[in-house]
Amino acid sequence: MDTYKHIKDLHIKERQSIRKIAKISGLSRQTIRKILYGSVEETTRYKRKTPAPSPLKDQYAPILREWLLENQNAPAKQRYTASRLYERLTEEHGFTGGESTVRRWVREIKQELNLERIEAFIPLEHDPVGNAQCDWTPATIRINGEDVNGEVFLLRFSHSRAFYVRFYPHQRQEAFLDAHEHSFAFFGGVPPRILYDNLKTAVKRVLVGRQRDEQDVFIKFRAHHGFDSDFCNPAKGNEKGGVEGLARYVKWHLFTPVPDFPSIDALNAWLEERCRLLNSRPRGKEKVSFMERFETERDALLALSSHTFDCCARKEVKVNRFCLVQFDRNQYSVPVEYTGRVVTVKGYVHEIRIYHQQTLIATHTRCYTHGQQRFEIQHYLKLLERKPRAVSQAKPVRQAKLPEPFANYHAAVRRMEPEQGDRDFVHILLLLRRYPIHRIADALTEAMRQSTLSPHDVERLADELEKTSSMIPAPKISTAPPTEKRSTPQVAPTQLNRYAQLAQGTVSA
Repeated sequence: MDTYKHIKDLHIKERQSIRKIAKISGLSRQTIRKILYGSVEETTRYKRKTPAPSPLKDQYAPILREWLLENQNAPAKQRYTASRLYERLTEEHGFTGGESTVRRWVREIKQELNLERIEAFIPLEHDPVGNAQCDWTPATIRINGEDVNGEVFLLRFSHSRAFYVRFYPHQRQEAFLDAHEHSFAFFGGVPPRILYDNLKTAVKRVLVGRQRDEQDVFIKFRAHHGFDSDFCNPAKGNEKGGVEGLARYVKWHLFTPVPDFPSIDALNAWLEERCRLLNSRPRGKEKVSFMERFETERDALLALSSHTFDCCARKEVKVNRFCLVQFDRNQYSVPVEYTGRVVTVKGYVHEIRIYHQQTLIATHTRCYTHGQQRFEIQHYLKLLERKPRAVSQAKPVRQAKLPEPFANYHAAVRRMEPEQGDRDFVHILLLLRRYPIHRIADALTEAMRQSTLSPHDVERLADELEKTSSMIPAPKISTAPPTEKRSTPQVAPTQLNRYAQLAQGTVSA
């Protein structure tokens, strides 16, 4: 570079001729002309016109080329990397060079074979017509200090970029539909068209082009709200890039650090408030928020339905001999009188409802730990009345986690007479049909204190406690200023003989 500058100075500043510069510098006149009239890159960098000999590459390049061509027919996630090709060369062909050398060869061969195609994209500008994009993204939260893995539902409008997010334990169909209901309520309307990828909760089968064989429940849900669906091409998530970018944004701004809440409902209430805050934040050079842009497309939304769609998974099952029904690899109890009958189980996100001929017969909190049994003690009271000896080992009684007075009473009556003690305890459990559990616990505590262990005495105490708690409260004392006392007018007593005389007409009124 110093020689380049020196020659330029001689020619421009000192006005020396090319012949004179060549004599001073010792370079040929052809080289001087190239420096004076050529580009800097051409004159300061050496370029090899023919590739340098590489006998080692000539030996292994045909093998790499064959493997890379075979690689095109392999599944997308099971194709060779340069690191794996290096391992095969060392293990199968005794290659002793470095991994960086193989990486360079692989890069050059891919360029020769045009295997490394970089896809280009067209920038898009969406009209304010209310269309939206939908997706899921995994996330981890903490419920009462314990890590819970789940899925975050994302819905974003294409034009305004206003968004809504909600956390669920899974992305099954009941959660998928429930999330839509909450997002529609959040924005006060329904997007006329929503873009999805080919998720199983919406698509049974991918057909030719953009056509899809959709799930029956999803078709009913769309018909209920009146919106249309559109789907990306397989493995083309970039077609809904707005919501894909939202997934990264949400993890940075809502799930970092990991949120810790007492329940999922509390988390979702907080997420909803955060969505309102972030949607209202001014952005860009124009300082326009997502919600301000959303107002330009609000009129394009469809009106909310007056009826809420039943967002659940349905299953017809038969009640087994233990008064249990199977749903989602867990078992839930029903009243004993429905043993052997076919019932309808509706699985909601956080609740299980069991119906018999459209009559609700049982409700349980949904369990997501597989292989569990969920009992309701009142479902088994009739059975315990017939089989009182089973009460000590009955799983419904143990899972009910009754207050301590129940166990104390049962132990006391069994000490007196074991068989009769079980019957007496079952009689106490039957009181759950009439009184709340805390009222019976108070009655048992009082009965133990008075040493009156008869079930009838406990029932009497529970009834007294219930009447005491339901007494009419004392009337409120008036805060109005006192008024002056006035004398009460004296009224003469009624004379009944006067009515008789009037009736006979002997006296006038």
